[in-house]
Amino acid sequence: MAGIEFDGGVARKLITTATAADDRLRASGSSRRYATEDAVVDFSGAYAKRFTAASEAEAADRVRLARALDSLAEQVQVVVEQAQRERARREALADWRRREDERRRAAASNTLAPFGIDTGSMFDPKPSETPIRPTPISASFAASDRPRNAGATSSGRSSADPDRLRAFAASSRVGDIDLGATSSRLRAAWAAFTMHCAWATVDSTTLFRGFERYLQENAADADWVERIAEAFERAGSGRRLPNAVLDVAAAATIPASFRKLLAAGVSPAKAARIWSGLGFARDGEHDLAALPVSVLSMLGNLEGIPYWVRNTANRTVLAARLRRRNLDPVEKAALQNIRAALRPNRFLIALTADVPPLAAVSIGDLDAAENVTWAVPGMGSSTLRTTEWVDSAQNVYAEQVRIDQSRHAVIAWIGYVAPPIPSASNPDFGVLNEKSAAAGARKLAASIRGLTAARADGMPRTNVLGHSYGTTTASLALTKSGVRVDSFTSIASAGIPRSIGSATDLHADYVYAGQAQNTMVGIPGFGDQFAYIGRDFSFPNRKDPTASAFGAKTFGADGHGDLKPVTDHGVHTASGNGYLDRETESIRNVAFTTTGHGHRVTGPTR
Repeated sequence: MAGIEFDGGVARKLITTATAADDRLRASGSSRRYATEDAVVDFSGAYAKRFTAASEAEAADRVRLARALDSLAEQVQVVVEQAQRERARREALADWRRREDERRRAAASNTLAPFGIDTGSMFDPKPSETPIRPTPISASFAASDRPRNAGATSSGRSSADPDRLRAFAASSRVGDIDLGATSSRLRAAWAAFTMHCAWATVDSTTLFRGFERYLQENAADADWVERIAEAFERAGSGRRLPNAVLDVAAAATIPASFRKLLAAGVSPAKAARIWSGLGFARDGEHDLAALPVSVLSMLGNLEGIPYWVRNTANRTVLAARLRRRNLDPVEKAALQNIRAALRPNRFLIALTADVPPLAAVSIGDLDAAENVTWAVPGMGSSTLRTTEWVDSAQNVYAEQVRIDQSRHAVIAWIGYVAPPIPSASNPDFGVLNEKSAAAGARKLAASIRGLTAARADGMPRTNVLGHSYGTTTASLALTKSGVRVDSFTSIASAGIPRSIGSATDLHADYVYAGQAQNTMVGIPGFGDQFAYIGRDFSFPNRKDPTASAFGAKTFGADGHGDLKPVTDHGVHTASGNGYLDRETESIRNVAFTTTGHGHRVTGPTR
């Protein structure tokens, strides 16, 4: 337009775009209302009320946003008309001034001029010299916040149909894809308007940020609803979940109460105190399983909290990991082997994210056991062979129950990366140093401290059983501060580190050691062919716990009466002559030492 910086075509494009956005926004209300009405079917409790409140807030925002868009179109139309009038005024004034100049030039020849009569001006009044000022445009809108937790009603329960909730989330996202494109077109039209229509004045432009915020709130609602659906799916069909659980499961970030629990460096004792204040009961295992997998993966390995919590968490995480696509083959094999080991009366009390993962399976209930034994494996152990070590621990448990009527739990603890068995294809001789043992000792010590905190009100008798390199790891763990057990039993020891002077340096009230007769490597079936290699060829040489100088009470493993001899370094062999095979002298003595009956062991024959 003449004399002013205002492109009417660009302005009309903004009007068209704002009007179309208004129409699309209003039209989207119907589909969202139908999706909302379907979602609230079978949705009850505090979270249903929160969903309804969020839906009402969205509907109110949508109406206000549509009005703001309609107002924007009307305001721009007014400015377009004002620009047209201002252009016409300027053009008319310019034309008049040209005519006025012509009249002045002709004034000298005008016969009426001497009488002071200007016949031209009399019939051609001067147009207004007052500019038309554009009405300031105010494009204002702010989306409301939508609270998404149960707030003060967290003590109650909510129920929902997860399929209906997922349908709502999907419908919302589809609708918002179109609205997102509409918002982008509106922003582009507004940018062109401000660039090519500088004559217009603007008071407020919060509408465009508000539109984006509205869509962000819609997306947050969809994510929130989907997290609620996932929680109900994890818990199992038809369950009513505590609002306290949904407060965690539905939150975009971990709530403060759980952040304190899961913070780095929280001691087992502090974790136990925080957990006790969260209000979870043992009969709420399904409630617990509804928590996000990210939270469960941390709870499953958190020392100090009840073991039923860790078992529930780890089983849920295990199932979730096995459902992943493109799972690493090693991880998949290990997870499948862990799952195969989880028969009745077995509890998954540790499961890490490593590949392969580290894990611990308890035979017996650690929250109620009166006698607890950690079984620490040696070289070559990993969760790829979980069932083998768990079956060996099961043998220990069965023998303990046979000779002692207490409530028992034996932990098949595969909680460290053990050195591999050296071979031509893998010439790794880590078994001859203490690097793996030192790392494993820290983790085993943490596990022992965890039981102390979790069972502070009723501490059971505690025992550590180590086999082969596991004795190296366990002995180091029993020198750590804050660690104390009733007994430590070593079998087939690959050697006790030189840093441990004698049995009295271990934080154990009683120390026992058993060893089958040594035999040469490559001559199986006559005794233990590997233990002495771990001791004698390590650097520095490690100590033999069966040596009298060490000070442990020794027991036999070569057969006694009707009890079978150990004829192999392994714990569970095809012939049934491993250190932890049933009916061997070794396992009988292990059962004695790990139940407070060490005085009943049979002595060595050598």
